[in-house]
Amino acid sequence: MSVWDERYLDMCLLVAKWSKDPSTKVGAVIADKSNRLVSSGFNGFASGFADTLARWSDREFKYKHVLHAEENAILQARQDLTGCTMYVQIPPCSLCMTRIAQSGIKRVVCYKPSKDYLERWGIDAPLQVAEECGIVVEMLNK
Repeated sequence: MSVWDERYLDMCLLVAKWSKDPSTKVGAVIADKSNRLVSSGFNGFASGFADTLARWSDREFKYKHVLHAEENAILQARQDLTGCTMYVQIPPCSLCMTRIAQSGIKRVVCYKPSKDYLERWGIDAPLQVAEECGIVVEMLNK
């Protein structure tokens, strides 16, 4: 793991704390080819959408309305993301990986998923998107 990978994964953990989700907090950071910070995001509702405990506690409602950290980081970026690296503490889901591919990001760095994560979510679909779209995915030990 490079010093930049370590720094940006640490930053993902910090950014994740900003999420109001009581059960899952995810942070994402995008850096350019020169290791400069481009954008960050965390999982949450859209700006202006009420952040109530009732909404966060209703899993069905939450899953229909929450933006993932990766989506927020892409949406917050104010520059072309071609060739950038996305850092996120867990592997992106397949929908996020398609958005990553469409944005031009070419590298994703995350921690290796736990056995529980793999059983619950799996990673075959997002890795297929990454492979077909030329995105290098590096899963690092914590």
